[in-house]
Amino acid sequence: MSVQNSARLLAGRLIKFALLVVVLYGAAWCYFNWEYVRERFGAKYEEERYGIVWNTNLNAARRIAARHGRLVMVVYINSGAKHDPSDYLINRIFPSTQFRSAADTYIPVLVDIRQGVQESARLKNNQDEIIKVYDLHNRYGLILLADADGRELRRVQYSDEPVDILLGKVAGGKFTPLPPIPKSGVKDPVAESEKKAKSLTSPVAGPKSERPKVEEKWGISTGL
Repeated sequence: MSVQNSARLLAGRLIKFALLVVVLYGAAWCYFNWEYVRERFGAKYEEERYGIVWNTNLNAARRIAARHGRLVMVVYINSGAKHDPSDYLINRIFPSTQFRSAADTYIPVLVDIRQGVQESARLKNNQDEIIKVYDLHNRYGLILLADADGRELRRVQYSDEPVDILLGKVAGGKFTPLPPIPKSGVKDPVAESEKKAKSLTSPVAGPKSERPKVEEKWGISTGL
């Protein structure tokens, strides 16, 4: 084999090895950052409005609720029109710290029928699906609580009550806030692999060995 052919063969092997390393690293990155990938995929259904980050897709909200053991809170309003319950929710309830805490406790889903606004086709389809599933239609100013399977637990039509009473009705008793769901950060697969290897190879500490019982008889120590 000539030197030129040997060099080509070596270069081909190096390229294949480099591609294999890239593929393995990519697979490891996805494995250790799967939660981050799922969050970023679900972020396309998130929208910040009225100072709160809402979900706009029911199925995406249900997946988050199932993953973190939470409930889904659907809020149905008609902004831009003269509709008092919707206006009161927007101007009185949403800015309150209690409702912001509820938006952290539950997975908030907003269905906002905005007058005079041309929504995207995707958002319109998401809204139509939620309206159909829960038979909302003209019931603006409504807050609905559902489990991770989408099953309705209770619904409350807002009627100008204070926020604490409203949240008590939504919760079916006293509202108990939960901490916000933490966001996943990007992990380095090499560092994570090293940590996992150390945890597997580190010795497991067993129970402390008991010292043998020593009994003294006539000044003589025994191991009995």
